[in-house]
Amino acid sequence: MERIIIDTDPGIDDAGALFWALASDALQVAALTTVFGNVDVETATANARRIVAVTGRTDVPVWRGSARPLVGRPHYAEHIHRPGGLGYWEHPDPDPQSDEESVAVRRMIDTVMSAPGEVSILALAPLTNVALAIKLEPAFARSVRRIIYMGGAALTWGNVTPVASANIYNDPEAAQIVIDSGAPVTQVGLDVSRNFALSLDHLAELWESPSPTARALCEMIGYPDRQDSRDEMPEWKSEGMHLNDVPCVAYALNPEWFTVRRLHVDVELHGEHTRGQTVVHMTDRWQQEPNVDVLLDIDGQAVADALTAAVSSVRTTR
Repeated sequence: MERIIIDTDPGIDDAGALFWALASDALQVAALTTVFGNVDVETATANARRIVAVTGRTDVPVWRGSARPLVGRPHYAEHIHRPGGLGYWEHPDPDPQSDEESVAVRRMIDTVMSAPGEVSILALAPLTNVALAIKLEPAFARSVRRIIYMGGAALTWGNVTPVASANIYNDPEAAQIVIDSGAPVTQVGLDVSRNFALSLDHLAELWESPSPTARALCEMIGYPDRQDSRDEMPEWKSEGMHLNDVPCVAYALNPEWFTVRRLHVDVELHGEHTRGQTVVHMTDRWQQEPNVDVLLDIDGQAVADALTAAVSSVRTTR
């Protein structure tokens, strides 16, 4: 069983990934750390508490993290996830009066350093928390088991600019720190996320399940009540339910679902039109040492089937 910290900014796609990870017997989720991204960090933290509550996993602590990138200002995605971050789903915050002190980076460091080589980071959000952990603790990068991050694009286009993915664009300096750290790093980018979605058949199976998490995932995009509306979230309804973060969990569970190559990756920090781009060296022509395992393809059907089965298996809250 792999012990993991999930760094997250829920986010509908984060919710799908978290529901799967928290239901899996193959992953021991040590904590959720939160960061700005899809929404501000306060909303992300409340959403993380909602997610552990509906899954019955209140044993998993939620630690609040960074509110802004290392450089510049945050860029939220409320136009995709709605103002509350979790679409149309409504669930009370189980602990709205909890201490909102930012402790995620320190506790991430403490957890990794207390068990060197045993704890992995699944980063579903901008990499600010992870980069700060690396900078604050010199031994962090060689002590973490591996870092699997959602973001980047090798052979496809961006989703916030023509070349940049949201998580990298939101803190490219942090991404470069993580990639340069020497830690074992895997990029789960738009090359695979773009080829994964839950179909209407999967949504119907989730909706008909007695699982509270399965129903919650459907409600986030307004299924079935708002399925015919194209005013909000039209791409989620016409192309299937895109959950960009889910392949991170899928890769941690079964790398055989993916095509992976070890390549050299840099992050563009200065370009007027290219800031946040992951520059992936697809050949060795420039003689750069490979530093990242880059996922290039996915068995999207297998991942969608496995996610649907796992989330549908959660029968009641604990």
